[in-house]
Amino acid sequence: MSSISSLYNVYSNKMRLFGLSGSGLDVDEIVSQLMRAERVPLDRLYQKRQLAEWKRDEYRNITNLLRSFKDEYFNNLKMASNMLSQSTYRKFVGKSSDESVITVSGNANAAAGSYTVLVKEIAAAAVSRSSGEITKKLVGSSAVNVDSAKGKSISLEIDGIRKTITIGSDVTDLTELVQSLQSSIDEQFGLIDGESKVQVSIVNVDGSDRIAFIPNSEKGVHKIAIYSGPSETSDALNHLGFTGYASNRLSTGDTLEAVSAKLNNPFSFNENGKIELIINNKRFEFDKSTTLSSMMNKINSDPDANVIMQYDEISDRFVITAKQLGSGSTIQLSENGSTFLEAVGLDNPDYTAGKDACIVLNGTQTIVRSSNSFTINGITYNLHKKSDQVQTVTLEQDVQGVLDNIKKFIEKYNEIIDAINKKLDEKYDRNFLPLTDEQKKEMKEDDIRRWEEKAKTGLLRNDSIFQNIVNDMRRALSDAIEGVSLTLSSIGITTGSYSDKGKLKIDEEKLKAAIENNPEGVMELFAKKSSIDRNIDLTPEERAKRYNEQGIAYRIFDVIENNIRTIRDKDGRKGILLEMAGMEGDSSDIKNLMYNEIKEYNEEISKLAKKLYQKEELYYLKYAQLEKAITSMLSQGNYLLSQFMQQ
Repeated sequence: MSSISSLYNVYSNKMRLFGLSGSGLDVDEIVSQLMRAERVPLDRLYQKRQLAEWKRDEYRNITNLLRSFKDEYFNNLKMASNMLSQSTYRKFVGKSSDESVITVSGNANAAAGSYTVLVKEIAAAAVSRSSGEITKKLVGSSAVNVDSAKGKSISLEIDGIRKTITIGSDVTDLTELVQSLQSSIDEQFGLIDGESKVQVSIVNVDGSDRIAFIPNSEKGVHKIAIYSGPSETSDALNHLGFTGYASNRLSTGDTLEAVSAKLNNPFSFNENGKIELIINNKRFEFDKSTTLSSMMNKINSDPDANVIMQYDEISDRFVITAKQLGSGSTIQLSENGSTFLEAVGLDNPDYTAGKDACIVLNGTQTIVRSSNSFTINGITYNLHKKSDQVQTVTLEQDVQGVLDNIKKFIEKYNEIIDAINKKLDEKYDRNFLPLTDEQKKEMKEDDIRRWEEKAKTGLLRNDSIFQNIVNDMRRALSDAIEGVSLTLSSIGITTGSYSDKGKLKIDEEKLKAAIENNPEGVMELFAKKSSIDRNIDLTPEERAKRYNEQGIAYRIFDVIENNIRTIRDKDGRKGILLEMAGMEGDSSDIKNLMYNEIKEYNEEISKLAKKLYQKEELYYLKYAQLEKAITSMLSQGNYLLSQFMQQ
């Protein structure tokens, strides 16, 4: 927002060479006094523009309040507070005799009551596992050089914990070296029930004695890895027959080429140098450079494959689990040209078929489902484990939950009605107009703030848009609803005195009784749907029919939408408030009546500022001529006086 002086100075910001001159005239002061009167129309335009901007902001404040109301109570049907959802008025609390076996909940179609459930089976997904361990043992690739290895160290990692293992400097042969390694490992990592966590042994490969590190899997040790020692000069890894880091498990960061080299049975790539897998009729291709994690991520995120592939480092197997629970063929694996599935034991896997959930309801009805969560007659059964014991589940109406939702809705409604009514009733004082720059220079900041607060008050007094919103909302609450016998007053919600101006009051005991005794009626009163869906281009007849048929919440929602709707109707119009003042973040921000009004003021201000500059230039020109004439007269007078004095 440009100030008056800044707009005016666009045209008058030139250096003036006038002032108190030889003539004795203070030209700048004279022109300033003359222009002060000339600037009065410009000040008035500025004040009008400022009032328009304040008025626009007041409209937008109410728009934002209505948006907040809509977002909280009408936008998301899944939210517990949504007043358009029937579930908001038909809440239930589910209880179970053993919630580790089964839990229940109810939707709007449920009926309170008690039921017996025998959970005979829970649904499970089909699983394919590698038929055996797939990774090579941790064995050296060449024979041990005892003399070079003694006195040196390696790093050993057991299930994520890494420590330094040192070989004695006095070992003389392979047997003593193995004993030294074993002693150091046991000392550093400790024992489990008197047994070593990792056993060091000698294995013969192709006539060559090599070192092997074997985890004690029976005692819970699975993944081990060896690294170079802490110092390059004292590193024993190469002398023990290992070319570098080695592990008995795969790393998901390995490329597929590296994975193949670590397997007991390396796989081959197809003629294109790829692995080509077909999983549930979905084809995948992976290069040699693809990492194991990238391959699994691509498979796991594919909706058509519909499986989860994992590498289990504990069992050293690949595990493929169907995303879909239940029986049936849900994992189909094959490949084209490559041998990955065969190498990892998935060509003939350990297969566990999926299972359906099975319950016996009320001792007579056997129900089979392919999910552990399913809904019958409005009751959702969540199965957690099977049990031989018959469970008792109960569904009780959540009266307090429904009551709390309605109370919060009414409180927010009252907040909106109160905010709009205050704007309608505010008195406007014409003595407090927007301050000019000159006036602000003479005032303190607190005084300016208090003045502007007063100047902003009452700008929308008796505003027709606000008045219509209040009237429409009040009418939506009081008009009868076709096919619904209840009214707000009959369930304990009434308007207060005249001074409350439409705000609602709640008799909690009466409302609670209505929810408990007639939940269906309360639901219809608020959330009854019309046979005509909302459409911004309905005919007047269709609008009337929709209004008469629908419940209170739908009516209020329509009132809000009519005023803050961001979608244009067939005539290109948005909501009434947006057409008037727009909304930030929407195209209506610069396409509304208030914007056009402010734009016109800006254009008038710009034109008038130019005229004032020209007028000021004219004054300076006239006083320049006057200054010249006076100076000439004084010069002539001085000359004549000097001639007279010489005589």
